[in-house]
Amino acid sequence: MSRTPTRIAAASAGALAMLFAAALPASAHVTIKDPVQATVGSYPTLTFVVPNEREAASTQKLQIILPSDAASKLPNVLAKRVPGWKHTIKKEGGGGIGEGVVSVTWVARTSATSIHAGEFEEFKLTVGRIPDTEKIYFDAVQTYSNGEVVRWDQRPTAEDPHPAHPAPALKVVPAADASTSATQTMALAGSTTPGNESGNSFAGTPALASASAAAFLAGAGALMWKRRRSQRDDVVTSLNS
Repeated sequence: MSRTPTRIAAASAGALAMLFAAALPASAHVTIKDPVQATVGSYPTLTFVVPNEREAASTQKLQIILPSDAASKLPNVLAKRVPGWKHTIKKEGGGGIGEGVVSVTWVARTSATSIHAGEFEEFKLTVGRIPDTEKIYFDAVQTYSNGEVVRWDQRPTAEDPHPAHPAPALKVVPAADASTSATQTMALAGSTTPGNESGNSFAGTPALASASAAAFLAGAGALMWKRRRSQRDDVVTSLNS
């Protein structure tokens, strides 16, 4: 007895649902957004996005561990308060505000303010001064209401470019790259100086545009005067004849 199209469609939908459910936890990592990259020497505000990956438990605690290696160390870190959560800043040395921060931990004040299934929360840190390196990794420790602890601290390698629990990462770009990008943006907007690479001869300063307009009007005026004089001479010649 052959299967009907309805039964085949139902079986296919079930298989796809199981595949999606299996893939979902692997994609819902603790990540950094806005920005995903920062310029050397800057002080960006980083947003750590924390999704809840458990159906029967909520996220009650998050710890962000700052990089300790010399190439990625950040001398100044400030934390933003999250409504319904309390945070603790751990420091080692450094007398000034924001100096010597090694980790920041947020804890939900109540079960109602924790991150439940199908939800996410954002945690913000202002960090700097961004050092001259290629990428900065932060370790994240996520604790659930059932006591489960998940560490997001794995770095990609040649053997494993996509680890199961990758550490949140921030790409670093040189200041020269950012300056070049801004110059290119201005060129596309027609805001460069005369002789630019945009190919628009009138994309320079207002003075250049005014001079071009004046030259055009002068030429048009001279042409009209010449035509009127020619017409007047024709009339005089006609009368004399």
